[in-house]
Amino acid sequence: MKDMNDVFDPDTFNFGSVDFLLDQAVQRIPHVRAVILLTSDGLLRAQTRHAPELDTAQRMAAACTGLQATSRGMGELITTEQDVAGGWRQTMVEFDDGYVLVVSAGQGTYLGIATGEGADLGRVGQWAQELVQSVGHVLNSPARQDVGSGS
Repeated sequence: MKDMNDVFDPDTFNFGSVDFLLDQAVQRIPHVRAVILLTSDGLLRAQTRHAPELDTAQRMAAACTGLQATSRGMGELITTEQDVAGGWRQTMVEFDDGYVLVVSAGQGTYLGIATGEGADLGRVGQWAQELVQSVGHVLNSPARQDVGSGS
């Protein structure tokens, strides 16, 4: 039997087919406004039906990637390990009207979650972790290979 990672190709997989998984957070957890699935290099892979318009969701993906990269860099302040990159799990930013969470969702993939101020962050985090544990292998997005500059 083939390993799922052997048959999964993020360039051909229909990430739209996982939108319904992301919609569960909006449907089940009050004050969750939108959830996106993004790659480590900032590409939007999927979004909830309640997500902002496509261009806004793409900007959210880029911003979440920046937050994640900054957070991983800050890991050097709290660890003595040589490789702090593996220790990052999630980042939360609080605003007057809500929160943005960036959560590791597998190799090269993150969830970006926007909530209102009344959201139960414990439930949001639990939902995200349960999603990753149950279908994280499908969410993975291995690093793209450099195709070269042609010279």
